[in-house]
Amino acid sequence: MGDFMLFSENEMNNIKREMAKLKEKVVLKLFTDFKIKEDGTKIRKCMACEGTYELLKILADHSNGKLEIEEISTEENEEKAKKFNVNKIPAILFVDDNDKEIIRYLAHPIGSEFVPFLNSIQYFSGVRPYYADQILTHLKKINNAKMKIFITPTCPYCPATVPVLTLFAIVSKGKITVEVIDVNMNPDLGMKYQVQGVPHTVVNEKDHIYGMFTPQDLLDKLTKGQRDFGGMYA
Repeated sequence: MGDFMLFSENEMNNIKREMAKLKEKVVLKLFTDFKIKEDGTKIRKCMACEGTYELLKILADHSNGKLEIEEISTEENEEKAKKFNVNKIPAILFVDDNDKEIIRYLAHPIGSEFVPFLNSIQYFSGVRPYYADQILTHLKKINNAKMKIFITPTCPYCPATVPVLTLFAIVSKGKITVEVIDVNMNPDLGMKYQVQGVPHTVVNEKDHIYGMFTPQDLLDKLTKGQRDFGGMYA
């Protein structure tokens, strides 16, 4: 019943089809503010946390065991929140086998952000779109980068841009890290980085990219124009 309140039957069929594409198992860390009541049930005060948990649970339930959600309470597990430097919730962390954070979502991935979020999970599981090889070819020339991309659930250009960034982060094994930030949920960060339109990307706290960009654009930026145009044969 709960599934269909969030998604239509048609959307649920799409979700099952997309989740069936996962290769390796993915564990996502979801930080919320849950507290466990005496009867063992969880209670969350933060409304967006509740919605994000429900959404991730649906994805996990339809993943044939390939997606697991580890929910961590900032209230009951302050040490872990400190370890991962989580001070905003909900926060979804994609973490590698060495506990290194690759991607952080400060967003409730609904609306136009749902499909790019699914793409990120697929990439994290080992699915590779055609241009992943180009990133791999140029990894040595790519500078370490911390990237933030500001989005909204209604932004028409964000769905094409977010998966470019998350794929770079995953393929680079964290040489590039990405934070996906819903500016509506985090207006203080929007003000700090002077975000007036989305998508708005910040590289290493200083370079700003306004609007959409292609994988090639980002490769040029991160290699400082040193990329080989031969692509595969570089």
